[in-house]
Amino acid sequence: MKKNRIGLQFKGFDEYAEKLERLGGDLKAVTERALQDTHSFMTPKLHNDMKRHHRTGQTEKSIDDHAKVEWQGMEASIGVGFSIRNGGLPSIFLMYGTPRMPKDTKLYNDIYGSKTRKEIARLQEKVFASEIRRRMGG
Repeated sequence: MKKNRIGLQFKGFDEYAEKLERLGGDLKAVTERALQDTHSFMTPKLHNDMKRHHRTGQTEKSIDDHAKVEWQGMEASIGVGFSIRNGGLPSIFLMYGTPRMPKDTKLYNDIYGSKTRKEIARLQEKVFASEIRRRMGG
C-alpha cells in the first residue's frame, strides 16, 4: 500500500527555483529543507490529536516520525501521516468514520485539510524566499 507522501505545494515554485539556481543556490538542499519543515509542521499535530484515541498506542506509533526525503528523478517527496503496514490501519477508520463511529475531522484535516495545505504552501514558499534573500545578501 502506498504511503502518504507530500511534495512541494506552493504556486510560483518554478520562478523560485529558477531564481535560486541563478543565484548559485542548491535547489536540492532547499527542497529537502522545505519538505523536512513540512514534516515537522504536520507530525506533532497528528501525535497531539491521536491522544484522545489512545488505547494500545499502536496507531500513534505508526505515525511516520522519520523525515526522509525521497527523490524520483527531479521530484522529491516525504512520507507523512500513518504507516498502514506498521499498525496504522485504524487511522483510516478514525479519519473517515465507520457506521458506528463518527469520523475525526480534526485528525483528517491535520493531513488533508485545506487550511493545512495552505499553511504548508506558505511554509515551503518561506523556506525558498529566505534562501533567495540570503543568497542576495539580505
